[in-house]
Amino acid sequence: MSKRNTKKQAKVRSKKIAKKALAPIYQRQMPLTAKVIVALVIGLIGLFLYAPSHDYEFVYDDDAVIKDNRYVKSGTDGLGKIWTTSYFMGMNESINARAFRPIPLTTLALEVEFFDNKPATAFEQKNWTPNPAIYHRTNLIYYGLTGFFLFFFLARMLKDYHYLLPIIVTLLFILHPIHVEVIANIKSRDTLLGFLNFAIAGWFLLKSVDSRKMTYLIPSLIFYFLALFSKEEVITFLAIIPAMLYFFREMDWKKIVLYTAPFLGAVVIYLIIRSGVVGGLNAGVELKILDNSLLATNGFAERSASNLQVLGYYLLHTVFPHPLISDYSYSTLPNINWNTWQPYAALVANLGLVAAMFYGLRKKALYSFGILYYFATVSIFTSLIITNVSAYNDRFLYSPVLGIMIVIGWGLYQLMNVKDEEGKFNLPVGTVLSKNILPIGIAVVFAVLGIWKVSSHLPRWENRFVLFKHDMELCPNNARLLKNHGGSLSRLALKEPRGSEKRKELATEGVEVLTRALDIYERIPTGWVHLANCYTFLNDYPKAEAAYRKALEFNPGNHYATVNLANIMYRLGKYQESVNMLEALPKLYFTKGDYNLLSLAHEKAGNNGKAAEYRKLAK
Repeated sequence: MSKRNTKKQAKVRSKKIAKKALAPIYQRQMPLTAKVIVALVIGLIGLFLYAPSHDYEFVYDDDAVIKDNRYVKSGTDGLGKIWTTSYFMGMNESINARAFRPIPLTTLALEVEFFDNKPATAFEQKNWTPNPAIYHRTNLIYYGLTGFFLFFFLARMLKDYHYLLPIIVTLLFILHPIHVEVIANIKSRDTLLGFLNFAIAGWFLLKSVDSRKMTYLIPSLIFYFLALFSKEEVITFLAIIPAMLYFFREMDWKKIVLYTAPFLGAVVIYLIIRSGVVGGLNAGVELKILDNSLLATNGFAERSASNLQVLGYYLLHTVFPHPLISDYSYSTLPNINWNTWQPYAALVANLGLVAAMFYGLRKKALYSFGILYYFATVSIFTSLIITNVSAYNDRFLYSPVLGIMIVIGWGLYQLMNVKDEEGKFNLPVGTVLSKNILPIGIAVVFAVLGIWKVSSHLPRWENRFVLFKHDMELCPNNARLLKNHGGSLSRLALKEPRGSEKRKELATEGVEVLTRALDIYERIPTGWVHLANCYTFLNDYPKAEAAYRKALEFNPGNHYATVNLANIMYRLGKYQESVNMLEALPKLYFTKGDYNLLSLAHEKAGNNGKAAEYRKLAK
């Protein structure tokens, strides 16, 4: 054998040895095939756990992002508008939301284009009924992918730990009941996609660090951009990136800054684009007491105590997610002062976590990272510095809960015996399981409790009536939930035959529930609309007129309220007033029924030419 060949073989062997030395520990203790199988199993567990929601109806803002969103209903033709307007603009141009989330709307538009019965004309759009199952099933797929990629992300991040740790943490996250709202509510796809894309971005970032190949930064940045354009909360992950590199990679601060800088640049670019579309942070946005009860506090003492109570709820529901409700509007969490125990308990609990975080910071303890992750990701939803749109909602914990699951995983890991006599992770799977019955048993108990809670709570999201009735009974002082339940009763009454006892029964109950809601908080235009509808079903037209006028007082120019008030005017014989109301409305949102009413009103007012003109449009 020539010296040249000998040197070449030696060089190849040295490269193989070096490559093996650079390989993360988890790659050596768990083959790629095994990792893929574990990731698939976790993903399928999440998918099948929520599978009952595959044919649920629309609830909450699902209509706003699909059925009533003209850009989404336009399929691929609406993508240009989706990427140049705010989140709810396609539903109502008068809504100046401070949200720019084109990625979730893009996925919905593509589903309309390729999987649903896309409306072909403007008239069809106004009367279009989408198939909710299509969008629920896609949510299930995204959640399954979340389980898959989250495991890969955590396994690589926690490469110096036994593979049992990322498996347990991922399962604890996937089985956590706090996620029910995000998976069952299609509108919450923004949260779902934001977290999923960040998990993939984090995985690619760590591949770049571990392999010393900067090329992996390209897909990492692409997925981080996708996450940012899914939901604004992903900005907080900018704090997680350097923390992750500090805790889990032997890297000096210069390199940490080097790897973090591109993501900071991505955030800056995103904020510039977002600002160009929706304006500044709170530009044109009116924060309401109905959404955030903290706005109703009087003075610093009450505001600070109430803020701490909210922080306590966030922490409590990460470890004890019961009860779960879909809305925490005014006045579910009553504002409190320092003469009650809640702010002190919340203060002690949160300060205890902060102390533990700093205690473990220099030691790079896993629990310290978990706590830091929790506070960083939950910070954007608190109203400590900048008042949030809502005081609290369970869906806000979708991402932050991972931090506390990491802390729990660390606690279980302290009970584990996973190394052989040489201090390596070379024990057979059977031996690992037999030596760790206690920590694995505790994890199984957590998993069973999570599955039970998800299975019992998920059916509440089957439709509006079931969800709102359940939540209203849990929160009898929540004005929005009362309004929502009253609206459900109104919709059910509409489906019953005219004059039937069932319609009268539902409408009467609707009046009672909606009156309670509006007594708690008056400025709810849709509450007055639902109340007016119920009065209409009861043939009490004067009260219906008064309620519709109240709705227009709080939301002038509302198309639905104006059309229905015009209908009441028609029924009361005030034909010209009905005509004037309808003619003053822009025809962009007119349905065939609206044109039919306008035609009839013109006919009764003696305007036969106009009546004939609008009769054609009503066909």
